[in-house]
Amino acid sequence: MDLKLYLAILVGKLLTLVIRLARGGATAAPGLFALYIDPNLVKKLSKKIKNGSIIVSGTNGKTTTARLIFDIVSTQYKVVHNRQGSNLLRGIASTLVQKASFYGLLEEDLAIWEVDEATLAEAIANVSPKVILLGNLMRDQLDRYGEVDSIRNKWKNSLKKLNKSTTLILNADDPGISILSSYHKGPLIFFGVDDNKINLPKIANIADIKHCLKCGSILNYLSQLSAHMGHYSCPNCKLARPQPKVFAKDLIFDTDFSTHAKISINNSPLTIHYHLPGLYNVYNVLAASSVALSLNFNSTVIVEKIKSFTSAFGRFQKIKIKDRNALIFLIKNPAGANEVLRTIALKSKLNILAILNDKIADGKDVSWIWDTNWEILQKKVKTLNVSGIRAWDLATRLKYAGFKLSKNDINKEVNYSIKSSLNKLSNKDTLIILPTYTALLEVQNSLYKLARGIKWQEQ
Repeated sequence: MDLKLYLAILVGKLLTLVIRLARGGATAAPGLFALYIDPNLVKKLSKKIKNGSIIVSGTNGKTTTARLIFDIVSTQYKVVHNRQGSNLLRGIASTLVQKASFYGLLEEDLAIWEVDEATLAEAIANVSPKVILLGNLMRDQLDRYGEVDSIRNKWKNSLKKLNKSTTLILNADDPGISILSSYHKGPLIFFGVDDNKINLPKIANIADIKHCLKCGSILNYLSQLSAHMGHYSCPNCKLARPQPKVFAKDLIFDTDFSTHAKISINNSPLTIHYHLPGLYNVYNVLAASSVALSLNFNSTVIVEKIKSFTSAFGRFQKIKIKDRNALIFLIKNPAGANEVLRTIALKSKLNILAILNDKIADGKDVSWIWDTNWEILQKKVKTLNVSGIRAWDLATRLKYAGFKLSKNDINKEVNYSIKSSLNKLSNKDTLIILPTYTALLEVQNSLYKLARGIKWQEQ
């Protein structure tokens, strides 16, 4: 018996029980203490998962993509997954501790791990993945991560050490992601969007990559779909968007926030209508489909699971409160926020509550709100309220975007702002809430009390 592992699991399970009795999530602390007792806990337990692990990482879309993958692969496997999105090593450890027996045995035969960008190297070293999915890499929490180049360089070093049997899945439309293919000698799968134009408002001109990452020349874009993602080539060297094996085309985004698309999975074309909004979710769908393809799933099974998928906590989450509705879209960085804004701009007479926090999990630097194209909503909004720790910073940004706000529209207290915003609605109206990450937890708790719904830990 491995006494150190046994003690780590025991302490982790006891702590989980105590935290849950106190109505907490127990998504990080049990793993943190368990790793203190046995730093090799994740490595030891991962070896006992028969079919290995899948890692999902990137700046935006990790939680939705990982949940999509879970829904698909759980038709054939018994899956362990850090479903609540606790994506540091302690979150993986917490999940394993809760699923393992006291003697370190696991019933699950496949793992899906959502992994924070800065934790990718550590996660790879501990779980020895059979599949790695890298969705995108964009500016996010500069005070924590630094510039994207520093993260990419760390990823390069990890990918160089990968086992040749590991399948690497990359976004063909992100030049900062596709270039990583040259650092892995094993199987590769690319995914991307083949349309040159889409029926969404024009993107904000915010790009983290404008120059070729090989030779430094200015990249040519046949089409720029989102931030720096699109169809690109370098006029000076051979760098160009690779041809994706999994792709979407003929995209149609509806005002009910559903999407029509033609998806090709390994030369198997299928038409699909699913209930997820925006271009960013097209990429999530393609990423999940690519993982399923790497595991030899039938394309029909993949499409059926995409059709029936419901969004993750805070990512296009719908909550009914008496005769009114709330719709939540997480925003946390300029690229992600711009995609949300151009998606909701398909509608008019919007009722919006925007919430900006600057806690550690949000990032203390909120300058990204100035790179977010709030102007796109200027003629679309019926009511607008602002809340959160940095409410006045956001109100100032919105003033420069052309919105007229009174003092009564701005309140740092999230619970009060939600109640006030809902009270302004007519019957059957929808309040669109745009919170940053820690604000999302406050929103969920407040709406739970109002709607007596499901707590975020249970989703």
